[in-house]
Amino acid sequence: MPGSIISLLDDEQKQALFETRKSSKYDAGHLLFNQGESADHMYLVDKGKVTLYRLMPNGAEKLFKVFLAGELIAEMAMFMQPRNYPMSAKVDQDTELSAFHYKDVLRVVSGSPELSIRVMAFMSNRICHLMNTVNILTQVNANQRLVMKFADLYRAQNAKDGRICLPVTKKLFATQLGMTPETLSRAMKKLKADGLLKEAGNHINLVDIPALCESVDLTPEIFAV
Repeated sequence: MPGSIISLLDDEQKQALFETRKSSKYDAGHLLFNQGESADHMYLVDKGKVTLYRLMPNGAEKLFKVFLAGELIAEMAMFMQPRNYPMSAKVDQDTELSAFHYKDVLRVVSGSPELSIRVMAFMSNRICHLMNTVNILTQVNANQRLVMKFADLYRAQNAKDGRICLPVTKKLFATQLGMTPETLSRAMKKLKADGLLKEAGNHINLVDIPALCESVDLTPEIFAV
């Protein structure tokens, strides 16, 4: 479970937490929790798929993230005041989840000053990442956002051969970039036509990174690992 608070626990702390978990199976379409409800649990996806979304003022669902096996849902909500879910979650396919009650999470975290500091650092870094994402969405155009996201994936995956893997569906990828799927498709098609990238499934080969950056008026240094 890389990139979650569970990854911060030592073996003893992890055992103490997992002794409290409650495993359940859910059918596709089940509403796991609603935005605004009391955040009493965080969930580990053992098998299946869960979508996190928020209802917009026009009634449309704004997709935020898709959680797959090994990923943790609502961990930040455990530490919020008031402790309410900021989004809604629904099960997309038959799914198995492990639920951890917030009291058990807080008991494990508060039992160790060192762990509490690690959790604070983790949450601070997560907030910083979200702030950077908002900054990108509000200050650059769609094509620049796309290339900057490629750079994020390139660095995260240490893709020195220029091959990156999209970790989510194209629909969610577009949503994360503040684009419609159609706009993303057009942008990708133009970059492929210009010979700047090749695509095979969810893998993208960045053929010429300096030229790719130049095409959207960005510096190649954003790809520096």
